[in-house]
Amino acid sequence: MPSPIGHALAGMAVAWGTDALSRQPGQHPSTRPTIGSLTLLFAGLAVAPDLDLLYMPVHRTATHSVAAAALVTIVAALVTRWVTGRVNWPIAVGCGVAWASHVLLDALAADPSRPYGIQAFWPVSDRWFRSPWVIFPHTERRSPLSSHAMWINLRAALTEMIIMGTVAGAAWAIRRRGRQGG
Repeated sequence: MPSPIGHALAGMAVAWGTDALSRQPGQHPSTRPTIGSLTLLFAGLAVAPDLDLLYMPVHRTATHSVAAAALVTIVAALVTRWVTGRVNWPIAVGCGVAWASHVLLDALAADPSRPYGIQAFWPVSDRWFRSPWVIFPHTERRSPLSSHAMWINLRAALTEMIIMGTVAGAAWAIRRRGRQGG
């Protein structure tokens, strides 16, 4: 499974891709999120599904599902309505997409732990899902300070930075181009 580095970069890419959409006509500047706060929020949401590591028996289940991403979207819609008086759909959907990016990256990763994959369609299905395409190498959580684990994790982090750094860089460039044109 990808490290927090890869997941955070995915969340940043979603934030930068969402930023232009979140600027609604007639919106008061004080109700508009700054790019910094949006980036931190979305990076945090993209990493958050791994909080289930605190409860190892349930890792890669409910928090790693499309249903969890949908719940995050609903909560974000309610929060934006409570804060601004109306739902900011680009931000609400962006929150759900940031969460869902974690599900996607984990599905595209090598998984050396049984059961393999994630329960992406929980609670509709308890089957474990993984993509036939492996893009991200696995990370090592056992004995993380051993030289073997450090080498595995360094290789994984570098791969994630190359792949997701490119995606995040493209999102940043598109965001900047949109800013200059508008």
